[in-house]
Amino acid sequence: MMDRIHELPYPGIFLFFWCLAMMRSHTVYWVGRGVTAGTARSRWARVLESPVYVRAQAWSARWGVLAVPLSFLTVGLQSAIQLSAGVTRMPLHRYALATAVGALAWAGVYTTIGMAVLAAWYTSPAGRVVAVAAVCALAAVIMGRYRRARQSTVPATPTANSAATEQHNHSPAAPA
Repeated sequence: MMDRIHELPYPGIFLFFWCLAMMRSHTVYWVGRGVTAGTARSRWARVLESPVYVRAQAWSARWGVLAVPLSFLTVGLQSAIQLSAGVTRMPLHRYALATAVGALAWAGVYTTIGMAVLAAWYTSPAGRVVAVAAVCALAAVIMGRYRRARQSTVPATPTANSAATEQHNHSPAAPA
């Protein structure tokens, strides 16, 4: 298997990853462009209010069009920034140029580091252990961030004043 992978020309692998990044980013952009007036009554309203999307909006506001190529070097924020570019209707010519640059960086990382990880996975038992450990560590980080984000959106426990107000609102003596 690795012999066949090593026989592939580097430019072909790079082009494959670049095309993959361009297709994915433009798909997310056009989903963002499609999110319009009916958003409040759709499942997209929840996405546009998520902490990740809010952070993506802040990145976009701070970095402008540079947020798009920079997003290719992030984990967990990339799609949100691209969605944000679509929702805010970033001009397509600017977005296409920015994603072309970002996709070059992404393809470079995946063609070099990604292929090295794949080679380590297939050639040695130690490589498999390291690769599995890296995937587990990444999953743990993502799950930890997800849990923290969910805990920050959970309402605080009611205080004595809010409990008294709640009891007063539901008392039988209150007029209906």
